[in-house]
Amino acid sequence: MAKRDFVLVEHAVAVPFVVEETAYLGVRKIAEKVQEDINLVTGVKPELLLAAEKSPSSAYIFVGTVGKSKVLEQYEREGKLDLSGVSGKREVYQMTVIEGEAPVLVLAGSDKRGTIYGLFHISECIGVSPFVYFADVLPKKRTTAKILSSQMGTSKEPSVKYRGFFINDEWPSFGGWTQKQFGGFTSQMYDKVFELLLRLKGNYLWPAMWSSSFPLDGPGLSSAELANCYGVVMGTSHHEPCLRASEEWDKVRGEDSIYGNEWNYATNREGLLAYWEDGLKRSGKFENVITIGMRGERDSSMLGPEATLADNISLLKEIITEQRALIAKHVNSDVKEVPQMLALYKEVEAYYYGDEKTPGLKDWDGLRGVTLMLCEDNFGNMRTLPKKEDRARAGGYGMYYHFDYHGGPVSYEWVNSTPLAKVWEQMSMAYEYGVSDIWIVNVGDLKPQELPLSFFMDLAYDFEAYGSAAPNQTAAYTRAFVEKQFSDYLGEKEREKATYALEEYTRLNGIRRPEVLSPDVYHPTNYCELSRMKARAGLLFDTAVGLYNECPAACKSALYQLVCYPAAASANVILLQTAAAQNVFYGKAGMVLANRYEEEVREAIETDLALTKEYHSCSSGKWEHMMSSAHIGFTHWNDELWEYPRTMHVFPVPTSRAALRIEGTEEILRGGTHPAFTTTEGGCIHLELLNASSLSCAYQIEAFGDCFLSTEEAASGTFSDSKIITISVKPGAEKEAGTARVQFDGQEICLSLIRKGAVLVKLLKEGDGEKRISMGCGDWISFEASEYAKSKEAANASYLLLRDYGRTKDSVKVMPADQSFTPEEAKDHAVPELTYRFFIEEAGEYELLLFVSPCNPLYPGDLQRLAVTAGGETKIVSTLPCDYLAGNCFNAPWNEAVLANIREIRTVFTLPKGEGEICIGAVDAGVILQRLVLHPEKEKLLPSMLGPWDEGKEA
Repeated sequence: MAKRDFVLVEHAVAVPFVVEETAYLGVRKIAEKVQEDINLVTGVKPELLLAAEKSPSSAYIFVGTVGKSKVLEQYEREGKLDLSGVSGKREVYQMTVIEGEAPVLVLAGSDKRGTIYGLFHISECIGVSPFVYFADVLPKKRTTAKILSSQMGTSKEPSVKYRGFFINDEWPSFGGWTQKQFGGFTSQMYDKVFELLLRLKGNYLWPAMWSSSFPLDGPGLSSAELANCYGVVMGTSHHEPCLRASEEWDKVRGEDSIYGNEWNYATNREGLLAYWEDGLKRSGKFENVITIGMRGERDSSMLGPEATLADNISLLKEIITEQRALIAKHVNSDVKEVPQMLALYKEVEAYYYGDEKTPGLKDWDGLRGVTLMLCEDNFGNMRTLPKKEDRARAGGYGMYYHFDYHGGPVSYEWVNSTPLAKVWEQMSMAYEYGVSDIWIVNVGDLKPQELPLSFFMDLAYDFEAYGSAAPNQTAAYTRAFVEKQFSDYLGEKEREKATYALEEYTRLNGIRRPEVLSPDVYHPTNYCELSRMKARAGLLFDTAVGLYNECPAACKSALYQLVCYPAAASANVILLQTAAAQNVFYGKAGMVLANRYEEEVREAIETDLALTKEYHSCSSGKWEHMMSSAHIGFTHWNDELWEYPRTMHVFPVPTSRAALRIEGTEEILRGGTHPAFTTTEGGCIHLELLNASSLSCAYQIEAFGDCFLSTEEAASGTFSDSKIITISVKPGAEKEAGTARVQFDGQEICLSLIRKGAVLVKLLKEGDGEKRISMGCGDWISFEASEYAKSKEAANASYLLLRDYGRTKDSVKVMPADQSFTPEEAKDHAVPELTYRFFIEEAGEYELLLFVSPCNPLYPGDLQRLAVTAGGETKIVSTLPCDYLAGNCFNAPWNEAVLANIREIRTVFTLPKGEGEICIGAVDAGVILQRLVLHPEKEKLLPSMLGPWDEGKEA
């Protein structure tokens, strides 16, 4: 029999929900939320009835949980329902229509959470977004609502066992918001957080902990009791053992306290054991993942710098042994049945692995059954992952990931700055390495991390659909996210703009996080990187603001929160800092153009304040305080001394004074003869005429010789602060084939077409051997990682193109993610390889610059290497400096790499004249190549953030 749709509401009549008296209270509470969702869509609220009250003569929805429902058992005995796909499963639901006198939609959950996920699936089927509260995404009103037959069936078991997020670094934004809306970190607020978590099919939460205590602030245990009611598994962060919040310690410590006054196990053993025991007595009755171990107070090391590694390991063993004994005493005598977690965060990682002289905790039997919570470097790059022989350990592994971080070298706590492509690549790698028991992500203030949080939760819930088997799908995911939130209100073109805005703002923030942007990041002239970034930011800002101004009122608040604010505000920070850079550059030269950029800085500051004010006014002020985090000009590891960029003002001289600058160069020219173009491929020379005077300046341009074509602008005229003149250059023009003369009031500058150094040519292949030649910029060529001429597989491994992953374009990485090779195999070319082809006009020494993602060794003592072959020589190149230490804010190489989101590796090869190849071979797993730049070793590259890069030209 063909399946049919099930009508929920029609003709202003809603079918009721039916539950049994034996149903979980949490299931009944969530059913009430789904009732409200149906009312939000249709204006009709269904009834919620007990099974004994409901006559079977009309259609209804029956909600039950396997093991808690006699009705489900009866349906199965009668052959009306097959529960084999649900029974004994974890967090699974089944939705089936049973035909009869009237149809019954049966929702059967394998357990409490499975039933709850099924209920919220009903909401999604009728267009209610998971962000209906947390972003005010309102569904379109409809008179009819139904569940389509295609939306029924049996769900999957989640891929990751515990999946959730951590509200952290929550002041001033989240803290100020909840204080105003709910009077603090209360159970009323957590009711909304739990609802979001469950709508996203999560089940695990670390609560806010900067100034609050989850077991106390409900008030009392009301938040913990509500979590238990809903089936939300609670945990605590990496330095909050035995179910006691960090903030609790300050409330109960003291010289006269039964717990003592020192957070130091060596000196206050009995006090701390009593403190932890009371925490387990109080909260151990709920469903938790209990954090064990110990770190120092306020996220610091335990014993201080004087203690040895062996001292710390020995003490930690004693602490864990005592804590697990307390868990056995007060939670479950079979301690292996109690979910426990040890976070290998910062210094604890060293205690786990030990060193060549000191065995760590790794092979210690005292951790049997405990989940090891691994952590990335706080900036999204994996630190250590399990080796193959360790992946089957009892207890398994978890991963603590960050979309927000408060700490060194610089905090980032504002809008999203981690592109989805990076989340996919790093978390997919973690899963492939066996990290599948716990995934938790630090979301800071929760808003505005809605998109990356949604992706993270979907990836954890259904890794088969979103993980390693689905590369390069994050752009499609973003489109689907926009469709899910706004398809009822925005047309296709508007949704495309929203998708572009979400992708582009995270791309730009992924290059350099807003907090660490400053006027000296993007060079004002070299390689035109500032002008490129400014143009991208300007387009993004205009798109986001235009989209917001034109969108329907019904989705205005949601669109602003989810798309327009983070996109426009991020773009505005770039516009602010680039304008400040231009102001300083022209100000130092004494040019009055600096004053125009000074005004742009002022306008950008006003815009930043206005954008935040608009956010706080969304939904009648519902989100006041939520965007209060500092995000401009950090000068310290946190926001303590943040500042707006400092500007210069130029007072013009009263006499004629002008100058000229060639685009892409830094020098301000006031006379003489200068090279104007450094490639034979043609193109344009853009001249910037500049004025230091209060008087208008007259100019005249003359071009001589065959190399210069007609000017785009008038050959003469006047200007006030500046003017751009474009002169076209004939393709194939020879060295010193012509001169252009620019005359100001009494001054003359001559520009000669002069080639500098060797000319390098990029050779590419497309399709079936079709060659394309692309010119570099005279004395350098830049290859995007995707611009290889050929790719070779080896040992069931190959390079995967990661689209839109990197600072300029795409990246490449060897897959499977855990496949590595020996240097000997690499030198024999028995490894996956990519070949890049080029032509050079002169033989000599050439420097090859590799841009790689700031990846870390995936196991202590491991390396991150590539095999690079050029000019007949193969070099095994390490992408890490010898003194590299990931996650240590006092380690300059790591600091520089995570702030720039890149690591630059330089090596020199002797190359013959003519066509040549660069082969990049795989050695260690996890290396991600983004770009290559080749240039004569004697011709040094100019200072820049992004390095030289071009987008290629068809020959």
